[in-house]
Amino acid sequence: MNGRLDGGGAGQTSESAGWSQSLQGTPYLVGTTVYDRDGKSLGTIPWAAKESKTWSSDGRFLCAAVPGTATAGAQMRLEMALIGQTAKVVATGYTTYSDNAVYRVLACDQGTDRAIVASFGQGTTASKLWVFRLSSGAVVRSVDYAGVGGWVAASADGSMLAESVPPVGAATNWKTTIRSADDGAQLATIDDLVARGFSGDKSLVVGNTPGAAAVVDWKTGRKVWTASGPYGGFLAEPAGRRFAVGVGFVGGSDQRDVYLVAADGSAPLLPERVRVSLRY
Repeated sequence: MNGRLDGGGAGQTSESAGWSQSLQGTPYLVGTTVYDRDGKSLGTIPWAAKESKTWSSDGRFLCAAVPGTATAGAQMRLEMALIGQTAKVVATGYTTYSDNAVYRVLACDQGTDRAIVASFGQGTTASKLWVFRLSSGAVVRSVDYAGVGGWVAASADGSMLAESVPPVGAATNWKTTIRSADDGAQLATIDDLVARGFSGDKSLVVGNTPGAAAVVDWKTGRKVWTASGPYGGFLAEPAGRRFAVGVGFVGGSDQRDVYLVAADGSAPLLPERVRVSLRY
């Protein structure tokens, strides 16, 4: 341990308290207030704690997909906001709000000028996805996953997608396809994996296999690391190849082990009760 973060986040999960850390670790968000490493408030964000939001890859701002009003049929908006400032509307009208869906920003990156938003039915299955040009709000590409019942994840820079589909027909296990986000070009496939995210350098993916969590080299399909138990979220090292990966039950008591997984398969276990703001 090389420091201690204050600000009210101790003992609270990201799901219940709206706690999330930027990819760099600080700044970090608790509820609607952003703090620095010393626990000093840097300002607030313009969205409610319960609304889904995502840090930009450089930790300077956040993006959120929110309805104009919290009523079915309202126009959805993609917004971005610097800490302590009002939200800027990036795009609007690309879909309408449903209270049976969850809208997640999967990537938000000024360097690549991309943002990716996906809707998930009941929060569990991917239904639609949009790739935006962050500077203008123009839709680069959209994908309809209706009827597939799968999952989709994106790299932090918005350049790649991991689309996971459940068994179909004679198939017995999930299958993940790695694609270019802009044009959908297929780059690789991985059997027996539901991919939940990419490493910072985009060379590895993390997710769940039957009965275990795993980190996989998607170009070769080789399992770099695996651990038995329920998959419990991840956090990728910025621009690197390491992950924090949760394994175990995730609930009100947040009971899970968190491993620091390296590209060589080494994976030290963090001390019990250490908190990491993991994505799912």
